[in-house]
Amino acid sequence: MTFWNILYLVGIMTACVGVMQLLPLVLSFGYGDGETARLALSCAGTVLSGLFMVYAGRKKRRNLLSNSEALGCVGLCWIVATCAGALPFICTGVMHPVDAWFESVSGFTTTGSTVLSDIEALPQSLLFWRSLSQWCGGMGIIVLSLAVLPHLGVGGMQLYRAEVPGPTPDKLAPRMQDTAKILWGGYCVLTFVMVLCLLCAGMNLLDAVNHAFTTLATGGFSTKNASAAAFSPVVQWIIIAFMFLAGINFTLHFRFITGTWNAYGRSEECRFFVLLCALLIVLTAGYLYGSGAFAVQSAADIERLIRGAAFQIVSLITSTGFVSENYSLWPIGITPLFLFAIFVGGCVGSTAGGFKIMRIMVLGKVLRREFFLMLHPRGVSSIRFQDRPLSEKIIAGTGVFFITYLLVLFVCTSVLLFYRIDFLTGFSAVLTCLSNAGPGFGCVGAVDNFGWMPEGVKVLLSFCMLAGRLEFYALLILLHPSLWKK
Repeated sequence: MTFWNILYLVGIMTACVGVMQLLPLVLSFGYGDGETARLALSCAGTVLSGLFMVYAGRKKRRNLLSNSEALGCVGLCWIVATCAGALPFICTGVMHPVDAWFESVSGFTTTGSTVLSDIEALPQSLLFWRSLSQWCGGMGIIVLSLAVLPHLGVGGMQLYRAEVPGPTPDKLAPRMQDTAKILWGGYCVLTFVMVLCLLCAGMNLLDAVNHAFTTLATGGFSTKNASAAAFSPVVQWIIIAFMFLAGINFTLHFRFITGTWNAYGRSEECRFFVLLCALLIVLTAGYLYGSGAFAVQSAADIERLIRGAAFQIVSLITSTGFVSENYSLWPIGITPLFLFAIFVGGCVGSTAGGFKIMRIMVLGKVLRREFFLMLHPRGVSSIRFQDRPLSEKIIAGTGVFFITYLLVLFVCTSVLLFYRIDFLTGFSAVLTCLSNAGPGFGCVGAVDNFGWMPEGVKVLLSFCMLAGRLEFYALLILLHPSLWKK
């Protein structure tokens, strides 16, 4: 990979993160929280570092990137962006570097795991920075850079394919920057609508903006220690609705808004996602009712039961990570259902993490074809998705991704067991980081945090969050020697 290309792109990403830090800086000045000077130092240092790298690399860079170079640049840009995002926490002295990087990675990857035990003790400016990093990471800071910097000329579609999760990213416009603008436009509109809804439900402006940012990004950072449980049932239903929308492919939202009224119904993946959510909610509510975890004696009790089941299932399957109830106190039999929801994740092209609904469907179709061929050895069966045959390349890629996912999950869980962390805590911590879902089970449950873990484990889990957000390849390719040959 060309060094000057790396320097130029990393510089742009660093400068973008520095510009983002202007917003919490202004908020700090307005609130007078005493962190203005430190945030100004972080902002200035980040912007100047980025501009220096851009200036150094702009004259010698190449205008075209190969697919492997695009993947490598994406991985490096995300690592550098998360390091730059950790500076506000370090400069203000609220965290040491490892914790600050963990919190920054959790923000940009929209995971929602935290090392903080008292979130409400943070200044409003830093709470806003946590939410802002998730909002920008939700749609992808590289897609954002393509939208506002169309003069990059560094292989936009290659970067887009490396950045957008899923096997088949949609291209909504002939030019890459137009596609990015469309996606970000829809993202901003939904965020604005959610802010208005939360304000109407009685939430104050700052909390409304923070929670709209982290809900549409499926990130789950909250301004309250109790997360969504600190707010009214109306607010929780609003969050459920927008978490669900964020778990659906954003291209479907665009097509619906532009007049394709049956866009959701025509999508095979969206239909499966809706049915799976409904099934998991019914199973959860039924199990909680049958186990007596909720006392059901009135209509209000029924509403709370349904809301609790719906909130946690939608929060986990969309990898948001908000909690409305301490599900760690629920019967242990509910754990496999929740772990399954964390693993599955949302739709391709959404801000949700996880394995993705489309891949689950493809693996199911592959299994069905194998059973058919066992019964009919001379039969011919093709795997179709949206009434179109899937290429063997996509099918093979789905299988490879599944194996890679399980392998990384196994290896990282083994490392946590080596640190003498119990299996449920270690397994759920790795799974929730790979799926960018936030809370897990055991000692990292609904009301717990990751602050007690050894620093080596925090670094490992940070890379798990990055790997899950970039779907492994953009990070793993950095380890391949051929990428660094001239």
